[in-house]
Amino acid sequence: MCPEKSLKRQRGMGLPTALFIIVVLALIVAALNNLNDVSAKAYGREWLSLQAFYAAESGAQAAASWALHPDLTHPACSANYYARNYTAPGMQNCTVQVACIQDAIGSDVFYTMTSNATCGSGADQARRIIQVRLQP
Repeated sequence: MCPEKSLKRQRGMGLPTALFIIVVLALIVAALNNLNDVSAKAYGREWLSLQAFYAAESGAQAAASWALHPDLTHPACSANYYARNYTAPGMQNCTVQVACIQDAIGSDVFYTMTSNATCGSGADQARRIIQVRLQP
């Protein structure tokens, strides 16, 4: 085989090969960037959901403390029993509202506390509801 013939067949393959590799690598980088963006948004929403859960739990515990502590003067059990806007670091933009329902079953009295917490705003808003039943 003559070396001149094999060189003629191979001429011009470097540029298409390089362009193909560059395009494939650019697509891989774009896919990784999109995956990273989606992951960051999911992490932020998960964090807001966790904040809302803890705000709802704190509201339910505070309302339960009011209901079970005999020395404190507290409002009667109602739909707007306890409300709070949190300002502590890590809980900014979180609000909680606790509704209280008093039930009597036989001679036993029960309080049902429904704590509804919201953190964030707009599309990035998380809401958690916790319900606790107490017997004083």
